[in-house]
Amino acid sequence: MKRSRVALALFLMSIPLITLSQGEPGRKKMSLGANLELSVPVGNFTNVAGTGYGGNLRCQFASDSRTVFTGTVGYLVWGKKDLTANTSVQPKAFNFFLGGKYYFKDGFYGSLEGGIYFVTFAYEGNVLGAKGDAGWFMLPIGIGYQKSGFELGVRYMLLAVDIKSFSFTLGYNFIF
Repeated sequence: MKRSRVALALFLMSIPLITLSQGEPGRKKMSLGANLELSVPVGNFTNVAGTGYGGNLRCQFASDSRTVFTGTVGYLVWGKKDLTANTSVQPKAFNFFLGGKYYFKDGFYGSLEGGIYFVTFAYEGNVLGAKGDAGWFMLPIGIGYQKSGFELGVRYMLLAVDIKSFSFTLGYNFIF
């Protein structure tokens, strides 16, 4: 319940940013996109998570021909991992990031975002099942290529000690 209130509050706070960021037609462009994400855990995260999948919605606003501000909301589910004593765990995450992209040349870009990762762990065992959740500040840093609305990217999740992963994204952006 608490996470849904935080998610709703963050969504409502983003509406003025999206509405006011329209700019002058022809000079500044805005896009709304969706992408599929494949997440490969690294480090200690491989002990509790298998390969993950999910999706993101992203709003982008170009301030000039090379700089783009982004707002991203997404959901990921990692594969269930077997632990000792007939116990397994499955992490899931809801994320909200704000940041930007910088286009170097011909559709190639670098990106840096910052935001909150809400992670839920579901433990299952022979005797007992449990759930736990936590929120972490994350900095996804990435590179990618975007052409004619199609986008292909790779990101690495920084900062959280126990939740590190590489993410591969494929998506499409609708330009307004």
